Amino acid sequence: MVNSESYLKNLTGKEENQAQAAADYLINSADVDLFKKLVDKSDFLFDFVRNNIEKRIKKAVNTNNFKNIVKFFSCYSNYYDDLFAEILAEHANQDLTDEIFELLDKGNISQKSYAAKYFTYIPDTVALEPLSKYAFDENENLAYNSAEALGQMQDDVSFDIALNLLTSKDDFEKLKAVRFFVAYGNNYPLKEIFIAMQESKMPENIAGQIPYMVSIIQLLNSEFKNEALLTIDNIILGLGEILPLSDIFQFELFDVINYLVSNNDKNSGKIAEILLKTFSKFQMFCENQEYIFDENKDTKHEVNSILRLLQSKGNDFWNKQKQLVLTELDSKNDNIILSVLPVLVEYKQVEAVPELKKILPSASNEILICEILGTLKSLDALDGIDLNIYLEKVQNSNIKAVIENMKN
Repeated sequence: MVNSESYLKNLTGKEENQAQAAADYLINSADVDLFKKLVDKSDFLFDFVRNNIEKRIKKAVNTNNFKNIVKFFSCYSNYYDDLFAEILAEHANQDLTDEIFELLDKGNISQKSYAAKYFTYIPDTVALEPLSKYAFDENENLAYNSAEALGQMQDDVSFDIALNLLTSKDDFEKLKAVRFFVAYGNNYPLKEIFIAMQESKMPENIAGQIPYMVSIIQLLNSEFKNEALLTIDNIILGLGEILPLSDIFQFELFDVINYLVSNNDKNSGKIAEILLKTFSKFQMFCENQEYIFDENKDTKHEVNSILRLLQSKGNDFWNKQKQLVLTELDSKNDNIILSVLPVLVEYKQVEAVPELKKILPSASNEILICEILGTLKSLDALDGIDLNIYLEKVQNSNIKAVIENMKN
């Protein structure tokens, strides 16, 4: 009886001869159960251990056993899909491509996902039709691998489908389109993506995809500076809740925040808003360990480094940011005003009260009316305001209930 645990221990271990022997066994015997155990353990392995495993698997493959790789397609892992596709591409022939196309067309989700990745390395247009269908699948792995393959084939039809989806009224369809462009890998329609983010009710999700297309620092130094600032704002809003903390490396967040700290000499209210939000959120992460307890040491270190960067700025700097953020209230854009209100509450900026009371009577956006009233209540500044006037202006029953509750 095969001792899978012993093989797994050797395969992931330091003793190279034993490890290579385990990799040879895995490939030669096409032991799917052993591979499943490896997949289950892979999340808990260090990167260098996974890299060593990849090297051993590559070394174990030859012209006599390479087709055994296809048997592992029943157990999907994004740690191994590129590895398997690369190995198979090196041994590709028409028979193999036909076999993998069959799995792409009729296999289960796991098999389809591996097969789609294969066509990233072997961009055979015979696979265009199923790849175009799967590029917008609910399964993110299948959708990503399919869109990536279509990008290698420079398929204009699927690109135009995704471009059209960006204007969908369905926010999940918008997000599918953005993820498509991330995987497609070139010709990013940034203008349209930024419009989709601004119109979406889940902008944090879209913002979290943008750094996978283009560096935020690069955007800050381009025609899309304002959109880049909005992207950062949404990322900070979603970080640790909607967006995983470990993504701060992909976001290059330390460099981004350092850039903003160093480049607010033009007295930008928006930059001040972002910096104040970031300071507050990273204090929360570090003061409440449950937010970072499960993160690896690199992520914890980066979170603490960002907080230390912000803490290194003196009181004069932060007092200036608190004054600058008030200039956002001068905007005629409801969304800009809505965005800054939580900062006023967080930092108890009572100096904003006169301007808020000036904006309120002419406000027509029911959400803005409610949020301004809520901000004034948080700042103990509802005196002199007749809530009944605003109850009459508001039609939404849920918003009415929130305002009514402010009377208590």
